[in-house]
Amino acid sequence: MQITNRQHILVIDQGTHATRALLFSPQGEILAQAQQTVSLHRIDHEQVEQDAEEIFNSVLHVLGEIGPLPASTVCALTTQRSTTLAWNKTTGAALCPALSWQDRRANKDLQPFSAHAGQIKNITGLPLSAHYGAGKLRWLLAHNQNVQNAAQQNNLCMGPLASFLLWRLLAAHLFCVDVSNAHRMLLLDLQTANWSETLLQLFQLDKKYLPSCLPLQHHYGFLQHAKVPLVTVCGDQTAAFHGLGPLTPGTAVVNIGTGAFILAACDKVITDTPLLCGLRAGGWLLEGTVNGAGAALEWAQLQWPVENLFDQLPQWLNDENSPPVFINTVGGLGSPWWCSGVDAYFMDCGATAITLSPTLGNSSMHCSTSCIHAVVSHKGRGSERYVAIIESIVFLLHHNLLAMQKHLAIDTLLISGGLSRLDGLCQKLANLTGCQVQRVAQFETTARGAAWLAAGQPEDWFSQPAPVQTFRPMLDNGMKSRFQVMDTVLHKLCD
Repeated sequence: MQITNRQHILVIDQGTHATRALLFSPQGEILAQAQQTVSLHRIDHEQVEQDAEEIFNSVLHVLGEIGPLPASTVCALTTQRSTTLAWNKTTGAALCPALSWQDRRANKDLQPFSAHAGQIKNITGLPLSAHYGAGKLRWLLAHNQNVQNAAQQNNLCMGPLASFLLWRLLAAHLFCVDVSNAHRMLLLDLQTANWSETLLQLFQLDKKYLPSCLPLQHHYGFLQHAKVPLVTVCGDQTAAFHGLGPLTPGTAVVNIGTGAFILAACDKVITDTPLLCGLRAGGWLLEGTVNGAGAALEWAQLQWPVENLFDQLPQWLNDENSPPVFINTVGGLGSPWWCSGVDAYFMDCGATAITLSPTLGNSSMHCSTSCIHAVVSHKGRGSERYVAIIESIVFLLHHNLLAMQKHLAIDTLLISGGLSRLDGLCQKLANLTGCQVQRVAQFETTARGAAWLAAGQPEDWFSQPAPVQTFRPMLDNGMKSRFQVMDTVLHKLCD
C-alpha cells in the first residue's frame, strides 16, 4: 500500500488499563493527546475480564477529546493482544466480556491438546497456552449462552479485541484484523499469514466466525466517527518494536508495562525455541514475554498498599542490597517456562520459602491474615518486597534473553515503557545480562511505532537519534546469586 509521507497521524492506542489518542505531526512530533482509563476485573487467579463496550466507548471518548484533525490526517490502531471476545454480526453488540490476555480459564480445556503442542508451535510459532485465543474461543462456544445462540442463528463474530474495534469503528463494518493480532489466536500459520486449516480442524473452530487477515499496513477504510482513513493496525508490542525505528544489528527491544517483553528481528521463522515467533512489518520477530511486570506490582499493592509507590521505588532500589527472592508467577510464568498454577512467594537465599496463597475475590486478590503476618515479619520492611519484585522482572527478562541469544547475537538492549523510568531496574538489567542498556527519551514507543508505520516508515523520523541514557554492566555478585536461586526454583517447579 502506498502512503504519502507528509500527513498527520492519529493513533488510537488501546491498552489494558487505558485508551489513548495521540496526534503526530508529519515529522513525528506529538501535537495532542487524550486518555481515559478502563477497568480490569480479576474474578480469580485464572479469570480476568474487561467490558468490551466500556473499551469501545473509551475509544469514542478520546477521539472526541483529541480535537479537530488536520485534513491530511491518517489513522493507526494499536491494541492489547490475545484479548478475545464475541459479538453480534448484525448489531456489533458484544455478546460477552472481553477475556483479557491475562485470562487463563481455558487451561484445563486445552490439556487434551498437549499431544499436539509441537505441531501447534511449528505452525504458529506459539506454545499451547490458555493465554491465547483458541482456548478462549472454545470456552466461549462451550459456556456462554449468548455466543451459542448467535452461532445457531449464524450471527456470530469472534476474534481479537482489535477485530471488534475495527468492526465498530469502520464505516463499512468490516470483519477483519491485522496479522499481528490474528497471530495471538493460536490459529495463524506464520508462513502464509492466514488461518491454518489444520489448526481450525484440530480445535474444531469454524473459520466463518473469524475475521479475515490483512497486513499491518493496509487501507482498512474510513473511521465513521473521525472521517479519516485507517491505514495501519497492529498489536501493541509489534508497534513498540517499530517505535524505535530501524535497529542496528545486535540490538533487542525491551518494553516494560503491565507485562515485560523482549523482542528482536529475525529473517526467518524460528520455532525450535521456548520463545515466541511472531510477525512484524516486513518479516518476523523473536519475542520473550513476562506476565508479571507492572501486574506484579499491582498484585502486591492490593496486599501491602504503599502510598506513592513509584515515588519511593527509586530510593528503595538504590538502598536495598540484599532483598529476598520473589518467585514471580503472577499471571502465570510466560516464556521460556510456560508454567501455571503455582502461587507466587518470597524466599531468602538459603531460607525456607514463605508461600503466598491468595484468597480470590470478585475483582482483587488478598492473602490470608496469617500469610500477611508471615511476610511482614520477614525482614520487617515492605521496601524489600518491592525491590524483590523489580529484581524478579529482571531475572525473567534475563531468562528470555539467554534463550534468544541461542539464535541471535545481542549485546544491546533498548528499553522503554513505564517501568523503564526506574534507573535501578535499568542498571540491574545491565548488571545481570552483561548487555549495554539504553533507555530512550521517548516513552511513547507503542503509539510512535504505530504512527511511523501509518506514515509509511519515513526515514527522517529517526535521522536524529533520540537522546538515550546508557547503563553499562557493573559487578553485582549478590544479584547474580539471587538469580541463581530463582533459576533453581523455577527449574524445579516447571521441569
